[in-house]
Amino acid sequence: MGDVLLFDASSLLLLLKLRKLKPLNNNYIHWLTIYEVVNAIWKEAFLIGSINAEEARKIVDVLRDIIDVVNVLSPHSHEHEILETAGKLGITAYDASYVVLAKDNGLALVTEDAELRDKARKMIKVTSISEIL
Repeated sequence: MGDVLLFDASSLLLLLKLRKLKPLNNNYIHWLTIYEVVNAIWKEAFLIGSINAEEARKIVDVLRDIIDVVNVLSPHSHEHEILETAGKLGITAYDASYVVLAKDNGLALVTEDAELRDKARKMIKVTSISEIL
């Protein structure tokens, strides 16, 4: 693909599950992505039971290492643009923050959320993990 990428939580979680982390190198995540991925890991370990607590800790350790090889972006100072984008595209402010960060930093958004891909495509380049692997 050749683009510089912004990974959302759904795409980062899928890369962790696939154990394919190379696409993350020198690309970007939203700072909230870290906590959303930890929350998804917590849910799988403590609510669903699909992984045990030790496996969850190991995955979080890998996530901590990932933070050293990605650039972490903040939506701070983009709040008005996020609100306007959410209204314009009919998406949540949370999703709009990814769109705005991608647009303002010249990044392609990587998401597994098909609805977000369809709506965000009106403003930015979007893709999914299957398209970049």
